[in-house]
Amino acid sequence: MLLTKSTDDERIRAVWLEGSLARGLGDDWSDLDIHLAVTDPESFAATDWLESQVHLVLSDAIPGVTGAFICLTSDWIHIDLNVHSSQGEFPPGATRRVLIDRDNRIKETTLAPSSLGQPFFPAQDVQIFLYFLGQSVASVRRGDLIAHSQATAMLRDRLLVNLLLAENGIRSDMISKHIGGHLSVEQMHCLTSIPAFGLSDLSIRKAQQSIATAYLGRARKLSESCEAPWPTELEEATKELLNRELQMAW
Repeated sequence: MLLTKSTDDERIRAVWLEGSLARGLGDDWSDLDIHLAVTDPESFAATDWLESQVHLVLSDAIPGVTGAFICLTSDWIHIDLNVHSSQGEFPPGATRRVLIDRDNRIKETTLAPSSLGQPFFPAQDVQIFLYFLGQSVASVRRGDLIAHSQATAMLRDRLLVNLLLAENGIRSDMISKHIGGHLSVEQMHCLTSIPAFGLSDLSIRKAQQSIATAYLGRARKLSESCEAPWPTELEEATKELLNRELQMAW
């Protein structure tokens, strides 16, 4: 229905999909990442236009992103609506599936074969991991269990997961959902074997040590296989701090 309405609206010069549906990885629960190129984006009431096609229970601008809106239908279909000027430059690098292109300005793009499958060493992430691991000492000494718990969750959910993806040659910015489908059984076991933790000092420390052991062991192996330099001095300084202040040792 949306495509039919777009075809009838001369203000809309192009329509394309991005995200998992454009990459052929979508399922019944995938978001619709819809992009419109319109003649006058400032006067184009994007959410009103979408509301005229489907009933919305949520429609709101995404803060800090011009022309971007998050919308939900009453059937809980999540639509990310993005509006561009038909005369402007379109964002590069995304995988696109073109649905309408009146002015022949949109090119369908796909991920380059080389961007998947080749393991790589996430050097900056490793430095960030060691930095936040050392910074956690301050949270412990201040008795700030909430900050300590949040930092530990970040070490696991962002940095460890990103490392597992890097082992498979997948950059985290290439996917936003279905992350588990990109990990092996062994990698999922690595994640599920980390002890659960809440707002208790003991549970957080146990989880953090388990995360650090898994992360640093795997990251070092990856650096060796990729022939990438390892931040030896930062690792040694972080381990010395944790051993001195929290009696955490590897």
